[in-house]
Amino acid sequence: MKKTITTILLALTAAVTVLGARTYSCIVPRPLSIEPGEGQLLLEKGTALYASPGLDFETAFLKERLGSVLAFDIPVVKTPSEGGISLVLTEGYGPEAYSLRVNAEGVRIEASASAGIFYGVQTLLQMLPPAVYGDTSLELTRCALDAVTVDDSPRYGYRGTMLDVSRTFYDTDHVLRLIDWMAAHKLNRFHWHLADDNGWRIEIRKYPELTEKGAWRGDAEVSPAAYGQGHGRYGGYYTQKEIRQVVKYAADRHIEIIPEIDLPGHSRSLVGVFPEMACPVDVPYISANGETDNVLCVAREENYRMLRDIFKEIASLFPSEYIHIGGDEVDHTPWNNCPHCQALAREQGLEGPQEIHSHFVYRLEDIIHGLGKKMAGWDEIVISDARYDTSSMVYAWRSVKSGRMSVDKGYRTVVQIGEFCYLDMKQSRAERGHSWAGIVPLSKTYSLEPDEILVGAPADSALIVGVQAGLWGELLAWPPRLMEYQLFPRLCALAEVGWSSRDSRDFADFERRLYGEHFSRLYNMGIAFRVAPPEVVYDSLSGSLRVRPPHPSAVVRYAVDGAPTSASPVCRGEVVTDAPERMRFATFFGDGLRSIAVGASNIDLYHYIDPEMTVESNFPLLEGNLESLARRGGTGYSDRVLREGDVLTYRMASPVECSRITVSSGAPSSGMFYVTDAYVEYETEDGTVVRAGDLYHGELSFEPSAPVTQVRIVMTDSNDGYTAVFHGLRIEK
Repeated sequence: MKKTITTILLALTAAVTVLGARTYSCIVPRPLSIEPGEGQLLLEKGTALYASPGLDFETAFLKERLGSVLAFDIPVVKTPSEGGISLVLTEGYGPEAYSLRVNAEGVRIEASASAGIFYGVQTLLQMLPPAVYGDTSLELTRCALDAVTVDDSPRYGYRGTMLDVSRTFYDTDHVLRLIDWMAAHKLNRFHWHLADDNGWRIEIRKYPELTEKGAWRGDAEVSPAAYGQGHGRYGGYYTQKEIRQVVKYAADRHIEIIPEIDLPGHSRSLVGVFPEMACPVDVPYISANGETDNVLCVAREENYRMLRDIFKEIASLFPSEYIHIGGDEVDHTPWNNCPHCQALAREQGLEGPQEIHSHFVYRLEDIIHGLGKKMAGWDEIVISDARYDTSSMVYAWRSVKSGRMSVDKGYRTVVQIGEFCYLDMKQSRAERGHSWAGIVPLSKTYSLEPDEILVGAPADSALIVGVQAGLWGELLAWPPRLMEYQLFPRLCALAEVGWSSRDSRDFADFERRLYGEHFSRLYNMGIAFRVAPPEVVYDSLSGSLRVRPPHPSAVVRYAVDGAPTSASPVCRGEVVTDAPERMRFATFFGDGLRSIAVGASNIDLYHYIDPEMTVESNFPLLEGNLESLARRGGTGYSDRVLREGDVLTYRMASPVECSRITVSSGAPSSGMFYVTDAYVEYETEDGTVVRAGDLYHGELSFEPSAPVTQVRIVMTDSNDGYTAVFHGLRIEK
């Protein structure tokens, strides 16, 4: 039941145009063609909705959304009416194309398929007040739409989002919300990464152990605790009933779900439950993600029978023409040492582990084709000279080069290149996220040009079927709603890359539309999207901090010794201060959304000192780490699990006089490897030893009472059985 907003904006009840920009000026993704008209159409009491037969969902969907704006009901009628809304199926349009016309006679959306009608409805919704996406009602008695003609169709047929639910499990409600957000941006493929090392997330009735055991982590489980989620039992899975619910929900919104079971590597959740599926060898190896025992034996025939059973159930649940088999990041160590795999290689004439890998993929391809489906996989499956069926679809993730390789070999290729499309990457150096593919800000994602894969390659651009965002789950368990923060607004950018024509895309215009209306739409959808922080620079000559907001309309607030709140003073461009190092600034949007708090980007030049020092340890660190820790910004990694009595010592070349020292640990980008059981002490020039305090979440700042000669981190327990990351000291003047 919708809540009602009792205070109605009188200006909106008269006409939307009083707000300034045209009602069609901030559409995301940008349509192919927008032709302004003259005048306006008023939606008011008496406005009716007509739809061609076969558009029941689109009709109900639009009617429900209009209820979030209008104070009156929009009746559904059997014939078009003057000044009403018409959804009309007709010939002459592509499978997802539509036209939208608004004039004094009414609103008319035409398409040849229900998908086109649905996308036309999404464009129409963006011409209404952002509250159309919310759970409350504006209760407007009239709402104006500017006259316009929109002719639109997507650039690519595949416009996707991949969600990894193995590393961090998201329940059905979370998945349904994501599907809603995808639909609002005209995305049409949901790649559901259902099984990986970290958890088996789909019920397989013939093998209930997969979810009874393989869906859970913890100290007493098949898979140990990971990613900072604690040591108790955690995880989850989707029942087949829930899978069918999600599939239906997505199909109604014209989104196809492509399921993925990652094989033959990344199979720790499978091998952990059925260890006999691994090679019968005891050889140590660590996968690219730090896992052991996660590779299937390629020579074991029983494995293929089991996989056929599993894929048979999956095929019955998902109407998608594709099943994704993974195929990435396989450690070849067990195959190289397995007598059965080596015997298979001799029998089949397989030269090396890559051809053993291809043999496995061939077997899965045969299974999947036998179920009436087509195969998809990561780009590693086409590294060898193997020739799979040309209907197979390859997801290029490692580099532009790997995408070009896939296209050159004639495979349908989805562009999911890490440096553009991996939305678990950091958005700036100060934020959470991975960085192996670089920093991926909004502008980088928007800059993706899929056809550049073809530069210098004699290939057909038609083989690039589309683009996809990838969101891996290592970091998503904490803090809450981090998924939304990582996805948006970068997913908006990728939606425009996939939908809009190359020539129409312009980042400055995209940002204008985001700030102009689209952020308000995301806010009303309940998305805790990322708000960009301001740029702050310290001018030592004037003693002022000069602040540039991320957009002219953005609100920036500041605070001393802490993060700004919604009650903090607004910054008007600069702040004069004699303590610039204590100032923090943040951008605010709406009620409760703010950016990370930042200080001056150049404050290090004036605030920190870097005295000469050496670092000593009575426990092993990786090679070169002691030298690195002697520098501010340096990093060191323990080479074993920490123990009680371990000590790391920072020894100054001469006594250091300073105002504050900060000791820190951990990898903030992943939320892991913090020192959890330790205290910090320092020694002054007269030999006095002072206990500064315990490390809290891996960090401690203290103000020394005298010049310092040593700082020591003393471990008091086993650090919860984990290794740790240490950092160089931050010493303030």
